[in-house]
Amino acid sequence: MDGAKYGRNQNHQKQFKMKKTVSVNIKGINFLIEEDAYELLQDYLDRLKESLKNESGSQEIIEDVELRIAEISSSKLSDSKTVIELNDIKEILAALGDPEDFIDEENQDETGENQTKAHEQNSEKRLFRDADNAILGGVCAGIANYFKIDVVIIRAIFIVIFFAAGFGIPVYIILWFIVPKAKSTIDRLRMKGRPITVETVREEVENAAENFKKGSQKFANKMRNNDHYGQQVSRAGRILSMLLGLGIVGIGLIWLVVFIIFGIGSAQFIPVQGDYGFLSAAQFGELVLSHSSDYSTFWWGALVAGSCAIIFMLLLGAMLIFRLYNKWSKLSLLALFLGGLTGFIMCATVGMSTGRDFITDGEIEREIGSVTTEKLIVIPNLEKLENISEFEVKSNGQHGFIELDEKYIKMHSIDFKYTRSVDSAFHIRQNFQARSHSHKAALAKSKNIQHSIELRGDSLILDTEYKFPRTDKLRNQEVEIIIEIPIGGEVVIGNQIISFDTIMKDDEDYHHYREKGYLKGNGNYRHYD
Repeated sequence: MDGAKYGRNQNHQKQFKMKKTVSVNIKGINFLIEEDAYELLQDYLDRLKESLKNESGSQEIIEDVELRIAEISSSKLSDSKTVIELNDIKEILAALGDPEDFIDEENQDETGENQTKAHEQNSEKRLFRDADNAILGGVCAGIANYFKIDVVIIRAIFIVIFFAAGFGIPVYIILWFIVPKAKSTIDRLRMKGRPITVETVREEVENAAENFKKGSQKFANKMRNNDHYGQQVSRAGRILSMLLGLGIVGIGLIWLVVFIIFGIGSAQFIPVQGDYGFLSAAQFGELVLSHSSDYSTFWWGALVAGSCAIIFMLLLGAMLIFRLYNKWSKLSLLALFLGGLTGFIMCATVGMSTGRDFITDGEIEREIGSVTTEKLIVIPNLEKLENISEFEVKSNGQHGFIELDEKYIKMHSIDFKYTRSVDSAFHIRQNFQARSHSHKAALAKSKNIQHSIELRGDSLILDTEYKFPRTDKLRNQEVEIIIEIPIGGEVVIGNQIISFDTIMKDDEDYHHYREKGYLKGNGNYRHYD
């Protein structure tokens, strides 16, 4: 504590008595303090210096105690109170404890225990990074101190989170930036949730000195015994860091090329039939996203998230290669992470909004007809193809999984389901399915599906494609033909014959026994049971 100066004309009135005030500087902070309070404080510090004169690290202990006095004194001042009073100093010194209580070795344990209990309520627990016990940034060690848990458990939790969920490292990096490092003895006491008294300050300084001494001896012994090994480990670490950095930069460059080609460049790679040929990811998104505004939000979110992720990888790789562990590079990583997180949240918001349209099923069904015959012949109604000169066109150009025109989305492949008929007739039903955010909307989308089917005698003629309005978007629209086959009856599709030759007598509900298949857009049928 710097010397005090008696202020001119600086009088403080309290209880109708005039008190002299003193201007004093404590650890670089100027205070106005009552004269008797100053004398009490000066006497305390003199006794503290006398008590610690034979202690190692006494100067550091005294500086920490003065810092604590300045900190508490500042908290007692306000706009309406500008002078530290005698009662304030008494409270501060009572919280710190009497210096003489910590010198008598015989009474030290008992006194320390009493002091700790007396001041336990004054402890100020805060989260700091413990750099003294750190492997990287001291985040895990700081959390372990805060919750009084073995640091190994905290590190194991971060490793599990990283491999199970993939965000262990980003969370660690964020905490590394936002959690302050325990720089002083008082910070270390707060990190451990211990009361800040002369005793605890002295103990912490002694522990720090002892740990430093042990670490120095261990390092010196290690270097003396195997200095070459240490150099090899350091060199191997640099090489590993460089290789890891090169790998991250390589992945970042690959993602950069992919992002430019398919994201910014809007390369068309999704096959469709019709005048479009292929669609880009953005064009396909227009067929999936619920609203036109969602497309713009998703695009910008993907652009921000993708750009930040790529630059993040390139910068992180460069840091590992060139060992650029400075403040600005770390702040840049944090900014890129937050930017990428913002873009991801934008995309996730659109994704959740669109995902609502896939929640509820809508299903409608109608009767096509019934026929009593031994064989039901299914005839795919393929689009008639024009011949080229003397050649007959055999392909129908259905290379994509969807077909587009200005108004409709066309899908190829009709599902078939076969069940046993309850009588001697074939029964045919047509089933439409779609999804949306509500059952009513899903039913409306199902009703908008268009598919041509007709029963003519013993022949079932149907289109191999179905369509629905583009405004309905892609919402799992499906068409299923249900055919009930009587005992002894057969369904013929091309060279495939489907029948139920035997009655499953072990199954009391045998008429629910079913098989399935699907009719491709080119008229070929595939059956599976």
